[in-house]
Order: sequence, then C-alpha cells, then structure tokens
Amino acid sequence: MANYEQILRTASALFLEKGCKALTMDEIASVNGMSKRTLYEMFHDKAQLLQECILLMHKDNIARSERDLAMADNVLEWFLHSLSSNEPNNMSFYYGLFSEVKKYYPDVFMNVVRDVNSWHRMLLERIITRGQQEGLFLSGIVDARRLSLQLFELSVAVADSAVRNYLEVRHDDSSTCLMLLLIRGISSEKGIAYIDKYLENNKALLQ
Repeated sequence: MANYEQILRTASALFLEKGCKALTMDEIASVNGMSKRTLYEMFHDKAQLLQECILLMHKDNIARSERDLAMADNVLEWFLHSLSSNEPNNMSFYYGLFSEVKKYYPDVFMNVVRDVNSWHRMLLERIITRGQQEGLFLSGIVDARRLSLQLFELSVAVADSAVRNYLEVRHDDSSTCLMLLLIRGISSEKGIAYIDKYLENNKALLQ
C-alpha cells in the first residue's frame, strides 16, 4: 500500500488529468492499492484530500521555481525555459483544476487556492522587477506590481475553459503564444532581441 505522500502525489496527478468533480475516491483508492475504507480513514472526504494535494503541488512548485530562478542567468532565460518545458512550473498548468475547485469546492478554494494564486502573482512581480533591473523589461512606464496584476489577470482569462472553447483553441496553444506576446510587449530592445533569438532557434513554440 502506498504511503501518505505517495497517495497525495498519485491523487494530484489524477486530479489534474480528470478534474476534481469527475475523479472518485474509489478510483484513487484503487490506483493506490487500498480499499476505499482505508482511504477514508486517512482523509475524511474528497475535499480534504483535494486540499492536501493542492498544498503539496504548491510546495513543489515553490521549490522548483526558486531553484530554477536561482540557476537562470536572467529572467527571460527562466521564462522561455518554462514555456518550452513539459514540467508544471508555471501557473497555467493548474488553471483548469483551479477553475473546477472554485466551482465545485468553494471552501477548498477559499482555504488554499486563493493563497496559491496570490503567491504566483507575487512571483510574477518579482520576475518583472528583476527583469527591469537586468534591463530586459521596460521600466519607468508601469510599476512592477500593477503590471504583474494585469499580466496575471490576462493569463487567467486565456486559460478559462469558456474562453478556450469560444476561441476553439487548446490550452497549451493559447497560453504559450499569449504569454510570449505579453512578455515581448513589456520587454526592452535588449529583451526583445533575446526573445527573438531564442524563438529563431525554437520555432516550435509558435506553431
């Protein structure tokens, strides 16, 4: 039988794949090689399990983001790598799940997702501030905090399922291209040159 953290990691992957409404406790128990009764002895309901999964994903995301930012030569290197990577190292990976959580599990959303969103918005502000200091982003026009709020709101909007269905685009198509255009739009000449050089060697990002 899987241990506590293994159960959370398995359940997290299932929540991201199937959504929090469709996924059942029976499925989670079966995948982890345990009875549903045993699972309920560890988590009194699906809401508690979902909340614990989100907290673990958030903890992993913080550690991953801080590690990758510390290793990057500049913020554009970090940003472009995050777009081309298959790892869930940016907020857009979780939007679909968080939208469902807000709709079907409002208490969980209020307890944890709101704080997770706040952290990602503050991370974006840090990235913009650092990019301005590195001369890669425009400065003196809009302050980093206001700009981070606007970019965060736009990225949330494009990831919304209703928006994606209306535009008839896949999530990865719309979010990647939009974020590239948004970041290029706030970049200095130095930053634009850096992005364009990267895209020249990674044309698949725009396809």
